[in-house]
Amino acid sequence: MDVMKKYRDAIQKTIQSRGVDRNNRLDAAIDYALVSGGKRLRPALMLAVLDAYGLPWERYVEVALSVEFVHTYSLVHDDLPAMDDDALRRGVPTTHIAYDEATAILAGDALLTDAFSLIVDASVLSDAEKVRLVQILSLHAGSKGMVYGQMLDLLYEGKPVGQDMLEAIHLHKTAKLIEAPLMMGAVIGSPSDVSAWEKVGRLLGLAFQIQDDVLEVTSDESTMGKSLSDERNEKSTYVKLLGLDQAKALIGDIFLELQETIGTMEINVHMMHSVFDSVRKRIN
Repeated sequence: MDVMKKYRDAIQKTIQSRGVDRNNRLDAAIDYALVSGGKRLRPALMLAVLDAYGLPWERYVEVALSVEFVHTYSLVHDDLPAMDDDALRRGVPTTHIAYDEATAILAGDALLTDAFSLIVDASVLSDAEKVRLVQILSLHAGSKGMVYGQMLDLLYEGKPVGQDMLEAIHLHKTAKLIEAPLMMGAVIGSPSDVSAWEKVGRLLGLAFQIQDDVLEVTSDESTMGKSLSDERNEKSTYVKLLGLDQAKALIGDIFLELQETIGTMEINVHMMHSVFDSVRKRIN
């Protein structure tokens, strides 16, 4: 059984239960970007951390949804003509193709802004928890996090990069939004473990992005549900830098370090191993 399924199902149900005004073009575009699918990995990771501490994770689904809002906004903007100019995302036309470029920009803006309301309005959180979660999510999404990674990714298109710079791109572009939900779960479940979960997120995010680099050359658009545009956009990848076999070996090394790290925490380690195994199986 996929250990992540119960979290993904709860997230999807909550997304689909949102009231949507189909006569409101912005609202419809936001819903289109959200409901089309996706792995729901990031919010599921937050819920998994809560579950690992034995907390009632079901009460925090809307809080976790804040991370999905931020992630979805980043995809909507990343797909735009000025960025990666992609036509397929989550198995359907990208938002700017289904609607138009201006609407897609505004839908992304709204998703990013509304994400923080989901945290602030959550009655299940204390005021101190709300402040800390907003701080973590904004820091990891903004100019020191994911957005900075996107900038680096664009700046180094078509340019040779070494492993240090490639790692910096991946750690910001991908890992920051994987660190954030793990740390957010720890704020609620065990604040003293936040730094440990930050390390776990960094490792998992790097492995996840290297997996994407591998899948870019070993899979196809219909299987992935998104445009495979790294080659067209002359992106730097671990496969280009190290070769396919070494990239796969590096993923294995990272997952070993990740498992060692979570083994030091007082959580349901077996459950978290299952969570990470479900991520690792993406290329197996």
